[in-house]
Amino acid sequence: MRKHQNHTTRQVAIWVDHHEAFLAKFKNDQLTFEEEIDSSAGPHSHGGGWSQHRIDAHRHEQLKHFYDAIIDHLGAVDEIIILGPGQAKHELKARIEHHKGLRGKVLALESSEKITEEQFVARTEEYFSGLS
Repeated sequence: MRKHQNHTTRQVAIWVDHHEAFLAKFKNDQLTFEEEIDSSAGPHSHGGGWSQHRIDAHRHEQLKHFYDAIIDHLGAVDEIIILGPGQAKHELKARIEHHKGLRGKVLALESSEKITEEQFVARTEEYFSGLS
């Protein structure tokens, strides 16, 4: 359900995988901000001298910091959509749901392979304008 006409709706779209995230913020259906955030989480690998469990635990910690960095860039928002391939979008949504001010604000998760920044912005503008 949409807010009253006099309310400014703050919307954020996020495209995320385990390597990077793109954020696009919209206010009243107008793009106001774009940002790219890179992850420091390396690929799954077998490291010299490290047990696989230790490698996985380290990567998990790096991903938690990556998701927290994304959340730090969200600010005050009313609606969030998350796009991306694989599990990263689900992991980010779970992390967002742990933040009191953001709980329940993720409207949709969509599978999306790698797309250009222009395609991402166009797709999210289309999505949010469809909610009006």
